[in-house]
Amino acid sequence: MRTSFRESGSTPPLGANKAFPAANAAPLEKSFPECSQLKPSPVSTLIVIEPRSFVRSCILSSLSNATEMKGIGAGSVEEYLEQLSEVRPSVIIVCAMDGNVADVSTRVARLKSSGLGVPIVVMADGNNVDLILAALSSEANGFIPADISLEIAAHALRLVMAGGSYFPVNSLMAARPAMTAATSDGPLKSNLFTRRQTAVIDAIRKGKANKIIAYELNMCESTVKVHVRNIMKKLNAKNRTEVAYLASEMLGDRDSH
Repeated sequence: MRTSFRESGSTPPLGANKAFPAANAAPLEKSFPECSQLKPSPVSTLIVIEPRSFVRSCILSSLSNATEMKGIGAGSVEEYLEQLSEVRPSVIIVCAMDGNVADVSTRVARLKSSGLGVPIVVMADGNNVDLILAALSSEANGFIPADISLEIAAHALRLVMAGGSYFPVNSLMAARPAMTAATSDGPLKSNLFTRRQTAVIDAIRKGKANKIIAYELNMCESTVKVHVRNIMKKLNAKNRTEVAYLASEMLGDRDSH
């Protein structure tokens, strides 16, 4: 028996019954509302304060590329505070290539007193002991020598932005004699501190945070803070970094026995 297909008409083309979107249909991402809500993460900003335009541009270009941060330059602290105060950077770099110690201390102090609450890093010649001491005394968050690699400088900035401090060992060792001489009127002896304070100093030298020190010495974190304040007062130190290096002579003698 033969079967006829005439009554069914011609066979429709494949896919003829499927509906295709019109030419003016909405873009694909509008079919997924959550896609349109995705926003790129904010780009961090670094401020470079350097009076010489060409030097400032070179530093900005290098560090911006190395850190993937947006770089903005200013010729002075006052220029930044007056014209760029609406910019909230992640870190501020104060350049001191001219070696003017008083100027560095003044600029860092001005930024600190402005209430920005932004980490401040001094960039200068790594062999200039006076500038290193000025950075420490003015409570800068870091010191970047101009002779280190770009990669290390980028890591240093990330460390400071994360809440840490960066002072290269070589720079601190260069400043160590001057720091020790500054306390020559009050010699560092082990009997200057209590047993607990000596233990806290030893932990600070190893870079341990107050919470870790409290756990290891079985004391409250608030007690550790009191010990740190008293130690800083006895050493006339401005921060924990100074404590570690001013006390190194005393603890080094003790550890060598």
